[in-house]
Amino acid sequence: MNKNKQMQTDRNLTLLIWKMAIGSALSWELASLFGSKHPYLAPLSIILCLQNTVNKTIKLAIRRIIGTVIGVSVSVIIASHMSVHGWTLGLMILIGSYIGKWLTVDKIVLHQVALTILFVFVFEHQTKQYPLDRLRDTAIGVIIAILLQFLLFPRFKSSDSVKIF
Repeated sequence: MNKNKQMQTDRNLTLLIWKMAIGSALSWELASLFGSKHPYLAPLSIILCLQNTVNKTIKLAIRRIIGTVIGVSVSVIIASHMSVHGWTLGLMILIGSYIGKWLTVDKIVLHQVALTILFVFVFEHQTKQYPLDRLRDTAIGVIIAILLQFLLFPRFKSSDSVKIF
């Protein structure tokens, strides 16, 4: 690898580290300010959504929101009527994923649906606030991730469209 490319790679990694650290701190505090009992969900979105370019971050952030909304919806509707077991979890992931497939979402959204169902299903039985925290804190995290990408040394790539699916 030539020296310029190595320097650019090093710079990109340094920026990612700073954006993750600043974004995680800000999003945790903001989620706490809004009353979250699970403020770690906001930094989770920061860490998962930050990508090399603004467009890639926006695409992943929107996919995360869509998957989270589908997963929370399925879990809230079904989970309160079922006990926590592996087969129940599998059935809920099957239902939620097929809803995503019916909506013609991509694989990344399907993964978000499954992860959200897993966590909401388990934690909703422990605290009824978790589904709301999951939605709000995910939104806080993705908004901050996008803002950080725009404000701290944004990189755009003309070949990156913001096509969601």
